[in-house]
Amino acid sequence: MTELVRQSLRFSLVGLVNTAIGLMAIYALMFLLDVGPALANMAGYTVGLAVSFLLNRVWTFNNTQPLTHVLPKYLLTAAACYLLNLGAVVLCAVYLSTNPYLTQLLGIGIYTICMFLGCRGIVFASRRVTIQAPS
Repeated sequence: MTELVRQSLRFSLVGLVNTAIGLMAIYALMFLLDVGPALANMAGYTVGLAVSFLLNRVWTFNNTQPLTHVLPKYLLTAAACYLLNLGAVVLCAVYLSTNPYLTQLLGIGIYTICMFLGCRGIVFASRRVTIQAPS
């Protein structure tokens, strides 16, 4: 199995796990602590994002770079991917009158693909550049 396939499968599994944990956090906050839907949603997504970061860093990409090096890049990548998701949803729903359910699937697909590529190529990339002096 190639590294790309292995990482994409692991990334997908991490996505399922972080979605389940985030949703459980949302429901627990709403049901057990009577937290409102918007605040519970924000907290649940925060929990899911943290789970995603930790599992992808350790398991998917086997990254050992310092947390201070990768976490800011991860958060910026997630924000950029979300904005791409939101842009696609708004474009399709408002301007192209696409079915709203299909539009949401398209947005999720865009987010997932862009996030995987961003994590693989930017956030957790372990490129080392060496500069050799001319001989």
